[in-house]
Amino acid sequence: MNISRIMAASRIDSPFRLTLAYVLFGTIWVAANNSLLIWWQPEDRTIWMADAAKDQAFVVITASLLYGLTKRLVERCEKTAESLRESQLRWQFALEGAGDGLWDWNAETNRVFFSKQWKAMLGYAEDEIGDTRAEWETRVHPDDLPQVHAEIASHLKGKSLDYASEYRLRTKDGAYRWILGRGRIVSRSPDGRPLRVIGTHLDITDRKSGERRVRDALGFMQAVLHSAPYGIIVYKADGRTVIANESAARLVGTDVAGLLGQNFRELESWRQHGLLAAAEQALAAARPMTHNGPLVTSFDRSIWVETRFVPFLYEEEKHLLLIMVDETDKRRTFDRLHLMHAAVVVAPVGWVVTDASGTIEWVNPGFTKLTGYTAEEAVGRNPRVLKSGRHTPGFYANMWATIKRGEVWSGEMFNQRKDGGLYHEFMTIAPISGENGEIRHFVAIKQDITERKDLEKQLARAQRLESIGMLASGIAHDLNNIFAPILLSLELLKLKYPTADARKTLEMIESAGQRGAGIVRQVLTFARGIEGERRPVQPKYLVKEAAQILGETLPRNIRIETELAAGLPPVMGDATQLHQVLLNLAINARDAMPAGGCLVLGGQALLVDEARAARNPPLKPGPCLALTVADNGSGIPPQVLEHIFEPFYTTKPLGKGTGLGLSTVYGIVRSHGGAVEVATQLGTGTVFTVLLPALESPAERVDSRPPQAVPFSGAGRRVLVVDDEETIRLITLHALQRHGFTVEVAEDGQEALETFRADPARFALVLTDLMMPRMNGRQLAQQIRRLAPSLPIIASSGLAVDGSGSAEGEMSLSALGVRILLRKPYTEAELLTAMRQELEPWVAGQKNG
Repeated sequence: MNISRIMAASRIDSPFRLTLAYVLFGTIWVAANNSLLIWWQPEDRTIWMADAAKDQAFVVITASLLYGLTKRLVERCEKTAESLRESQLRWQFALEGAGDGLWDWNAETNRVFFSKQWKAMLGYAEDEIGDTRAEWETRVHPDDLPQVHAEIASHLKGKSLDYASEYRLRTKDGAYRWILGRGRIVSRSPDGRPLRVIGTHLDITDRKSGERRVRDALGFMQAVLHSAPYGIIVYKADGRTVIANESAARLVGTDVAGLLGQNFRELESWRQHGLLAAAEQALAAARPMTHNGPLVTSFDRSIWVETRFVPFLYEEEKHLLLIMVDETDKRRTFDRLHLMHAAVVVAPVGWVVTDASGTIEWVNPGFTKLTGYTAEEAVGRNPRVLKSGRHTPGFYANMWATIKRGEVWSGEMFNQRKDGGLYHEFMTIAPISGENGEIRHFVAIKQDITERKDLEKQLARAQRLESIGMLASGIAHDLNNIFAPILLSLELLKLKYPTADARKTLEMIESAGQRGAGIVRQVLTFARGIEGERRPVQPKYLVKEAAQILGETLPRNIRIETELAAGLPPVMGDATQLHQVLLNLAINARDAMPAGGCLVLGGQALLVDEARAARNPPLKPGPCLALTVADNGSGIPPQVLEHIFEPFYTTKPLGKGTGLGLSTVYGIVRSHGGAVEVATQLGTGTVFTVLLPALESPAERVDSRPPQAVPFSGAGRRVLVVDDEETIRLITLHALQRHGFTVEVAEDGQEALETFRADPARFALVLTDLMMPRMNGRQLAQQIRRLAPSLPIIASSGLAVDGSGSAEGEMSLSALGVRILLRKPYTEAELLTAMRQELEPWVAGQKNG
């Protein structure tokens, strides 16, 4: 239906023209009829005139009726057309205002009416698209056409009340826009065939783009949610789970479905570990909350999580977003770092961290203990504040060149503390590089080795002294074997040459021999620490007697004082040797005070700890006696201090000393299980401290003077003398024969054993050297004991031996029944005294037996 044509046909003058046409046609018809009548009856004019008037009247009357009828009809049509026009305008306005394009499809003719808006939404003018279905069909996207056909066919078959389909239509510029096509059958034939379908097109491209954006955003968010390395869960306020990702499921040891079925208010682990309280607090306060702590998973595995609770509103309903981060590895790393930091803080060595230029950034308490600088004083400064001036610039240049090459530097160095004191340290410096390999920091570990270096010096000195002692011991043995026949022969020479001049000469020889023997004894004392008789000794008597002797012998310009603490513990020792220790130290102090001064002899009890004992072998931890000899003399220079205990080392002029005084002290003290400490300061004085193991029981006063020899007659008793030195054998033979003994000699143990086995009963005593070839003295004594268990045996030696076995498998002298050890060189009187001590009990036993 074309409203425009209807409107064109219904103009106001149409009834008049229709009536006029009718009158003209009627007039022509009447005129033609009258002409025919005149021709047929020309003569009857009245008839045809009357007939013409009748026809004209009929035309006029019917024309009037026709005009009236057509006018009414036209007016009615105009009203109808106006109504239709107004309806069409309202309909088109509504559709086009909503953006819809109108189409009207005649299913029989396949002609389609496309509205102006329909065409405009594809970019066409109204006259650029025809009215066939092909205009629409060819513009449908090929991928969408099968679906659209199917949906149209379904509606035409009556399977759906309305037709609706979303598809793409090609626009004039070749692009495609999304269209929502809707329609309905408005007319069917009597047999039900669709005749007319009317519908609309709505451009939904923007909606589709929005939907795609929403879909993409949802997909993106879903991807982010499920690929996030953190556990993400969304709960309703009542505790039900609405969203959860795989990370959260893995973290607690379940799957997403398992999480979606949970209610956090029902989880006991949440209640135990404080998560429930944190969640409720976040919901109540409407602000985020963070919780750090352990969490037990579904597999009973304990993990450490950082949990963030974020409350929010969605559709006017409270929700709770939970973000969980597995901090287990981080926590372990933190714990390890904390442990490492604690270890570094409490480490007994100094740690220093500097930047690449050497500026200190961090130090540990060990650094403060080592250097005296606190962390506040050290940070920001350069380690060069510790320089002692003991090292050359080249030393530091080499160190810096090494670490700047990225290498580790280690070495020993002298540094200076804050208080100015020097210390010896072993330092290791390692560079720390960044990701690009550039050195960013240096870390230094500083170990105080001052004590260790002192111990090394002491060990080196002890080893040096031991080596010297071994050499001195060998020399002393040979010298003692030389001095022994000299001293033994003097008594014979005095009898043979009784004149005054000869006696004076012999006394000079004896004095020189005794002096030489004394020097050898000092050497042996240093070498091995000759043992005399060990008895409990009360130190106060030692100190007082030494002070008395020194008061009589030292120059008057030296004042002698004693400082003895109460309750001094006794010591097990040789009183004579301990006297010698005090006297030697006092004489050394005298030489340090040529212009006079004060000498203090002191004693006190103290407890030696493990550290002090370790610095002073062979001293053992425990109660000790400390004897001190202090002077206010010149002190000992450092270069001399390292050598003072070495034998023959002296700083005195030639002829003023032997260099054996302090080495003898060292040997005696060590043989008593003690140690000597020295503290000295140039220009102030020196303190020698002798540390000796203390006895728990009190000691009686001991007379330190050696017993006097008392000679006696041998009365023909047979003595076996065994010595590898011929001169000693011969002079001993003559000396004993002169006093009534019958003497047999042997040059080694094997010869002596063969002689003794021939007739053991004829011997009253055996005098044997300990060091001999083939069979030594101990081995000989062991064999004799098997043959004569009670026979007296006296041992002699030119070495600083003790009574214990000197080699593997050898028995001690006491275990062999050897009670007396004569130390070479011995005099005739000492020999006879020893023999009397052994023979008198044996003779008495023989008589009683």
